Amino acid sequence: MKKKFVPILLFMAVLFTLFSGVGQAASTPVVPKLYLNDQLLAPYDDPQIVNNFTLVPIRVVSENMGYEVNWSAATKTVTIHNGQNQIVLTIDKNIALVNNKPVQMDMSAKLQKGRTTMIPVRFVSEQLGLTVKWEQTTKSVYLYKSADPEDPATTPDPVETSSITSIQYDSNFGIIINYDGKLGTIKPFKLDAPKRIVIDFPNTTYSDVLSSQFMGAETRIPVADNPYISMFRYSVFSTNPATARLVLDLNTDTDADAVVQDNGAGVLTIGLTDPATTTPVDPTPPPVTTNPGDKVYNVVIDAGHGGTDPGAKSINGRWEKEANLSLSLKVKALLDKEKYIKPLLSRPEDKFVTLADRVTFAKNNKADIFISIHANSNPTSSVTGTETYYTRDSSKPLATIIHKHLVKATGLKDRGVKYGNLHVTRETTMPAILLETGFLSNKGDSEILYSDATQNKMAAEIVAGIKEYLKLS
Repeated sequence: MKKKFVPILLFMAVLFTLFSGVGQAASTPVVPKLYLNDQLLAPYDDPQIVNNFTLVPIRVVSENMGYEVNWSAATKTVTIHNGQNQIVLTIDKNIALVNNKPVQMDMSAKLQKGRTTMIPVRFVSEQLGLTVKWEQTTKSVYLYKSADPEDPATTPDPVETSSITSIQYDSNFGIIINYDGKLGTIKPFKLDAPKRIVIDFPNTTYSDVLSSQFMGAETRIPVADNPYISMFRYSVFSTNPATARLVLDLNTDTDADAVVQDNGAGVLTIGLTDPATTTPVDPTPPPVTTNPGDKVYNVVIDAGHGGTDPGAKSINGRWEKEANLSLSLKVKALLDKEKYIKPLLSRPEDKFVTLADRVTFAKNNKADIFISIHANSNPTSSVTGTETYYTRDSSKPLATIIHKHLVKATGLKDRGVKYGNLHVTRETTMPAILLETGFLSNKGDSEILYSDATQNKMAAEIVAGIKEYLKLS
């Protein structure tokens, strides 16, 4: 009896273990994969299977399919347009309006975690003219958009194409995109729920090196130090025609406009600005030969980076913030001796100051001039030289004069006066420039920029340039 009882206990234990494992496996939700024209999509929120129906985030419709989407929080409805058809879905309602006609649905739209609208992908896709296929083995949904019909008798004109080689974020410039070829017209547009800015690059692919880094799925880059965006994402939006897509996720309770600038030489910058703030164009002041009324000019000297933001690291191991602050203090010391100039430091010590606070500081102090001091860096250590940036045309005369003096002091290669879509030179309302004194990545430049003697020369020439611009010399 005992011999039979032991095997029965063992058998029951094995059964319990097996069924326990099945229960655990069944509790793990299956996340279906989503493909559009055989291109793997990577939505910000995962698709879900609910009662054997696949639900996808509404972003898939707006960002990946390119359709117009409007969300009404008051009525909990989402309206989708594709140029031909319109669908109105109501959260938790199984009746949709398709071109104003009620249509029964097997699965309603859902609101996930109170913020993400999830829609039944098969119903919406088929109503909008897409072909939908389900692959049971891999739990994958395949969507296919029909190409627009072409006139067989018409030979299309050759299309100029481009290839994106790198995408990165810079706290001064914003999003920097390097590319080969020629970019087409770039028109940012906004989407809600959640708020974001979408930028499509027509007839554009990614370089082989960049493509290998994200393997066709979406790449997400968090942004920690920008007042407008929390993240940017890029992916392949379409393969026919080739379209690259960049999405800027806006911070909560924040709005922004994208300012796109292409230098025509393979570099495109995307800056962000507050749409409620209209930056006035400074009229170029008329020539002044005297200082009427003994006016005292407020001059803001802005030492780049600082505190937890050290800036670029020099080839000798020192940080950019040191050189910027040291030179700024020297400039202030010389300006303190000038009767008609009041110098103001946006960063008088080694502390972190946001770009927005630097702009506010200049505006609150009614600055007449804003000069931001930086040092450059480049992956190629042989790159050398001094350059000066401005954004608004009214700032170019100041940039030209200060640059002339700065190059004289550094003795480095003259890299010229350049346009730059920089936050501090764009958002300020007075003539504003940014100096890149030299390249810390270059051994010769680095030694010069940290030299006390050279810094004294640079400070003296910057002051001379300020006085020349203000007609005080």
